[in-house]
This record gives sequence, structure tokens and C-alpha cells, in this order.
Amino acid sequence: MTDAALAPDAGARLADRLGRESDAHARYAAAARDRADDGVVADAVADWLQFVRRSHGDAVDSLPGERSREALVRDWLYYDFLLERLFAAVERALDVRVRDRAPGANTGALGVDLRAVHDAVADDELRSLVDAELAAASGSAAAPNAVDPDALRQLYESVVTRPVRLALGEYYTPRGVAALAVDALEDDVGADTYLDPGCGSGAFLSVLIDRKLAATADAGLDARERLDRITDGVFGIDLNPVAVRSATLSYVLSLAPLLGSPEVESVAVPVFLTDALGVTRDDDLRYRGEPFDPRVDHLVGNPPWITWSDLPDAVRTAWRDGPAERLDLAPGDGKTALLGHANDDVSVPFVLTCADRYLAADGDAAFVLKRTIAKGPAGRRLRAQRLDGDPLRVRRVHDFADLRPFGDGVRAGAAIFALSAGESASTPIPVTAWSRGDAAPDFSTRAAVDATLRREETEFVPVDAEDPASSWLRADADRRALGDCDHEIRHGVKDDAREVFEIDRDQLADIEPDHVFPYLKSRHVVKYGLFGHDLRLVPQRQAGEDNEDRLERECPRTYDYLDARRERLAERSSSWLDRGPFYSVFGLGEYTWADYKIVWCRLGYKPHFAVVSSVEDEDLGEKPVVPGDHCMFVATDDEREAHFLCALLNSSLYQRSLDDIVSEGKSSLSKAVVSRLYLPTAADVSDDLVDRLAEGSRRAHEIVPEHTDVSKREYNRTTIDDLEPIRADVDAAVEELLARRDG
Repeated sequence: MTDAALAPDAGARLADRLGRESDAHARYAAAARDRADDGVVADAVADWLQFVRRSHGDAVDSLPGERSREALVRDWLYYDFLLERLFAAVERALDVRVRDRAPGANTGALGVDLRAVHDAVADDELRSLVDAELAAASGSAAAPNAVDPDALRQLYESVVTRPVRLALGEYYTPRGVAALAVDALEDDVGADTYLDPGCGSGAFLSVLIDRKLAATADAGLDARERLDRITDGVFGIDLNPVAVRSATLSYVLSLAPLLGSPEVESVAVPVFLTDALGVTRDDDLRYRGEPFDPRVDHLVGNPPWITWSDLPDAVRTAWRDGPAERLDLAPGDGKTALLGHANDDVSVPFVLTCADRYLAADGDAAFVLKRTIAKGPAGRRLRAQRLDGDPLRVRRVHDFADLRPFGDGVRAGAAIFALSAGESASTPIPVTAWSRGDAAPDFSTRAAVDATLRREETEFVPVDAEDPASSWLRADADRRALGDCDHEIRHGVKDDAREVFEIDRDQLADIEPDHVFPYLKSRHVVKYGLFGHDLRLVPQRQAGEDNEDRLERECPRTYDYLDARRERLAERSSSWLDRGPFYSVFGLGEYTWADYKIVWCRLGYKPHFAVVSSVEDEDLGEKPVVPGDHCMFVATDDEREAHFLCALLNSSLYQRSLDDIVSEGKSSLSKAVVSRLYLPTAADVSDDLVDRLAEGSRRAHEIVPEHTDVSKREYNRTTIDDLEPIRADVDAAVEELLARRDG
């Protein structure tokens, strides 16, 4: 089917009428539950759970919630029942027989007789109800012209819960993104062969079939010959039985222009239920009754986005003993022997394993991956541009930056990586950077992507010119913000005994207020402001200071409070706390008491910078703010310089540079990270730009407190209109500053 043939809201209507909240689902689930002891149903549920556990370990078993695993299988069975009704409608409408459409028909991976299950569970009344809802949702009893992979995805997501989908690493791809990935291939569409090794509901397969239909339209072939040309060239594999059924139906619907021809009485679809990697299962593939080995010209798809640490132990072991060892995907000893190092996903090993297993020696590939694969340890093997000793060049990247092709529910950014086997690795890497246009981003079709997004051609270059596999940064404006940091970056106060040093307000009556200060944690810092503070006992002015006699004399209640907790304080393990009295803290010095501090959270990737000085506390009065253990800061006694630096760090250009240095969600804003930015002293920059940036930061700090009288969640959802012109002016000033620097 072409994009124009699709009913744009068919998926939403299907989800609304037949999702998990529908009468049809309730009736099917109740009937399946009532027949739980029926041999056909009981065997199906048991076999399905056994398949999932063998293929995915205990990923589904360990999900939180009260619903039983059997209830989850009933969701899958219900969705399969909907697909069966759609298959029947398609066969009637197109007068064609779909051969081998059971999920395991081509591999034997799942022997469940799904038709027998549905016959046992669904009565005629339920079938009629579902058929009527399908007809109403599609606008036609025939259904083919209203259902596409995206509609099936919406229907699936309305039946199977998000935690289950995420546990299986399922992120179904919008058609526009799939089309962009297919367009990134260097191919002869009419003659070449393609495989999506994690095909999901068939978005990529549908796009490929459309391309093949167009390429064979004027080739002098009849419908049967064109059909065979397509089914001999477009293949899919998935480890989810429901996905295989969805992809099979999507495949058939995409072939609709050929299936109504007299030459076509039946169609066999080459979509296979197995593990494309051969990690948890390695089924023999058969197609049209013959053994099948899909060595192809092109790979394309969206591999599972599931973290290494979230894989069940059995699956991790199978990975480590299989392709990770064979292809050296987990090199080194100890921590570095863990695939992805810490908590990275397995998409890159998936891509490299599939390339080794299926891709022709001179073939190419295009995969949708997290954009942070361009940075950090998770993508290092891909950035090395080699596979088992042979080159695997990254030919181009389509970078979606902060866009959300998969919706707001998927936090990680996305990018398309186009790869070429047998071509020598090289940098820089050509990049098409996509950003928001005048309209809301629309990824439903390739035409919608082009119409609603802007594109800019740039390049990725390695941070370390001597190491091509080091993190890749944009070679244009972002890189100009990298350079020398002329300021000392400090760590916040660390005491390793929160229950002793954190002070509740009702405790203030028991100790003197002299050594109690407003204290910042990560949750308190937002761009250009503070979102509250805690109270902390800081019994010294400097780390290691021996002030025990003075503290006991001048603040006896505070000393007694600490002395009563001497045993707990002695349990602290850090050697930094061995200097000075028993209550010593560290990360404390003259810099802690500087008049101004540019502070940020060092843990996680939250690039929010604020200038702090003193605050007026309701109980303590005006006191200097103390950055806590989760904070880093730059200290200065110059207010102008503090705001100048804060404006630099909060500017779009510096934020984008930070994004290019760290991996979202994993790397921290440590001293090592921030010190790689060009952070000059105010004396080294022209006065006009320093004043302009400092004034922008001051104005922003005046505005933000007017909006912090709500919950943090509500604040994070708020767009502060008054800040927008300030941000624009700050960005313009930063661009000018860096242009002058480069000039």
C-alpha cells in the first residue's frame, strides 16, 4: 500500500474499539480464563510461556504488578485472535489464501495451534462482535485499505501493556523513520535482497515492499512474477510470535495491489519466528518447504533497545558464550568484560552480530539506534568501524537530536546509522541533523518528515583525533564550545552520614544555628534558580580543621548532639574523614564560603546551572548556601563573572556540546566533563559580551523564582515565556563570543 492509501486514524479507532478496555477483550479473556483447564487452552498458555522464558529468560516473570503471567498470555492470544479475524477479512476481500501464517510455520519454534485455541474460546457472538468493530474502525468490512503496520502497532499497544513491551525491548518504528532508513541504503531496489532481523509489526517490510512494487511496475512482469520477485527479496525475523503474525499480515496488506490478480491464488510470506542472533534459540528456517539461509544484500531495522543489565542471567550467559565471545564484543577483563560496560543496551551487539551472520560481503545496512551510540562505551565497537577484522564503515548518520520519533514515552533520542561492509573506515562521518520546523514533528510518513522537520548537513568527528572510535561530536558550532576551562571546579560537601548531618526544622531547638546552613541536593537545582533547599549541619569551616575545643565551648548543644552520635560517625569508611575531629567532613574550604557559586548536579545528565549566594531561610535568616555531595560548583567573589559563566553553561550551544560529550542517562556532569568546555575568565572576553551574558543570567535568575511555587513536576512541564527572549539573546551572544574566539 502507498502512504496515500492509508486511513490516518485507523489505528486509533482500532485501539479504541478493540483495546484492553473493550468489551471484546473482556469477553475473550473471561472465556479463556473459564477454559483455563481445557486441554487446548492450557497447553497453549503453557507452551507460550515456555517459549517466552526460553527466548527472553525471566524478563516477563519479573515484571511488577498483580496480573499473572497467564493473564499476559491471554492478552497475546486475544491480539492474535484479532489478527486471525483480519486475516480472514483480507482473504475474503482479495480472494487469496495466505499460506503458513501461523507464527512458527517456517521454523517450528512455537507449536501452539492458535486456531484451535480461538475455536475453543471465541463463540460466534464474539466473532461477530469483533468483525463488526473491525469493520466500523476501518470503514470497510474488507479492512485492507485501512490497516497498515502503524495501525497494527497502535492496536497491539492498546492490548499488551507498556511494561511488557519494554521488558521485551520492543520499540515499534513510525513509517516515516522506516522510510528514511530504507532510503539511506545504497541499493538496486528491483533486484536486491533485504532482511529486517527484528521486524516487529512490519514497518520496514511494508516500506520495502512499496519500493519493490514501484521498481517492478514497468518491468514487463505479470502479478505472479512481481509477487515472487518481492517475496524472494524481502524477509523478516522476530522473536515475538505476535510480532511475526503482525508482520505477516502487514506484508500481505502491502502486497494487496497484486493479490487481486487472477495469476495469484495464494501467497507465502517469508517472515520467521526465531532469534535472529542464534543466542537463545537457533531454529532451522524453511520457506516454501525448502531450507532457507537469508544471506542478503541489505539489513535494515530497529533492533531491541534493552539494557544489558536488564537481560536475564541465562540470556546474558548465552550472549557472552555466543556472539560476544566469537566477535569480541565483550573484550577485556573484570568490569570491561561486561557487554556494554555498565547499563548500555544491546542494540550495537545485535547490529554487529546480524551483519556478521546475514550481510553479504559488499552489502550495507541502516539501523535505528539510540543517538548516544555516537558517544560513550555502548557505541565504541560501532565507531571502530570494524567487524571481526573486516571494515564496516559508518557511511552516514541521520540524527534526530531531541526529537521524539517514538513519542514522549521513550526518553532516549534516536538516530539512523547507515553502514557499508567491505569499505574502509573513515572520518568525518556525514550527518543529516533533523530539527523542529514550523509545524509539529510528524513521523507518520517520509513526506511528513520532510514537511515538518528541518534538515542541516554537518559531520561527526572523533573527540580524540588519534582514536577514531572515541566519542563523536558535530564538527560545526558545537565543537567551538570545547576548550580550556580557566576555573577550578569543586566538589560539594561530603559527610557520609546523612542521618547525622541532615537537620529537620524541629531539631533546630536542640542545637545552636551557627553551623546549620541551607544545603543543596540535585533536586534543588534548576536552570537559573533553586527549587528549595534542605538544612545541613556543617561543623567546620574547612576540611580537617581541628575546632573541637572551640565547638564544645561556643556551641555546646551542637557538640553534645554530635558526641551522642560518635559511634555512628566512627563507622564512616572514607579515609578523607580521618583528618581532624570525629565529626570531620570534606569537600570543604574557602571556596565553599565564596560570595557566589555556579552550581550543578554532578550525578546523571541534567545540565542545569544556577548562581547561588545566600538565601533567606525562615528559621535561620540569611545564610550562605552550601552545595552538597551531589553537586559540583565554580566559586567566585565576582557576581558579574558568576552570571557570565552561568549564561555560557546554560546556553543552547554549550548544552549541545555537553550532550555531545556525555551519553544521556549514563554519564555524569563530572569535573572531567565540564572542564572540557571553553570557560574563560571574564577578563579574557570583551566587556560588551560579558555584560550582555551576565545581564541575561541576572534577569533569568529574577524570573525563575516567580515560577517555583508549584510542584517540581509541574514546574518541569512549564514553559516560562519571559525566559524565551533572554535565552535567545544569550544564545546570540555566545555564538558571537565563540566566533570572535575562532576569528
